[in-house]
Amino acid sequence: MNDIEFQVKSPAPMFAATDKAEPQISEFLTSSQAAKRLGLSMATIQKLVDNNILQAWKTFGGHRRISLASVLNYQSSNTTTPQISAPSNRPYQVSMVIESPELIKRLSKDATQWELPLKVAFFESLTEALLELLNQKHDLLIMQMTSPRKQQEKILEILQKFMGSRHTLAHTLILTPETDLLPPTKPGEHAGGIQVVNNDLSPLWLSAYLAGFVAQRRN
Repeated sequence: MNDIEFQVKSPAPMFAATDKAEPQISEFLTSSQAAKRLGLSMATIQKLVDNNILQAWKTFGGHRRISLASVLNYQSSNTTTPQISAPSNRPYQVSMVIESPELIKRLSKDATQWELPLKVAFFESLTEALLELLNQKHDLLIMQMTSPRKQQEKILEILQKFMGSRHTLAHTLILTPETDLLPPTKPGEHAGGIQVVNNDLSPLWLSAYLAGFVAQRRN
């Protein structure tokens, strides 16, 4: 019996032009998105920005952009998300960040033949995936990265901070052409649940990996 369910989320832009030097953060939210995520009014968001609690800047068009990292930090320090034990027979929650719409379409079609107990959500940007993961516990995030190395290093830093503060994501698999890319760690510190693999994202490889992931979780 096929237990796989799919969702495809609309992409969010990764960068925006600004009228001054932007902070080195690759993910951002609009003021309304930040207000909705934090459950605050627009006036309160403005005060948090004015007091430098939330990091923000403006585009050439005058639209405010707020760093996702500062929103995560604020939320983690001001809210507590209860951890609810899910039934052991529930489908495993998997999020996939894939840059190519064509590859998403192909994987969605091929995955119907995997016959694995998975609930898969596809995203075209990390921003949308992290917004989904803020309050919903997921077992696995798979991310394909082909951007320049500096940007990949920043993404790893964002993911590590997210996993350390939210605890709604059990494991992250990064697929990259870089052969020596590692999550940023301090001396003696473990990278946590982030695994970096120098491999292409092919349907055959992915189905084998997910089969092994499910088998390991069931043992």
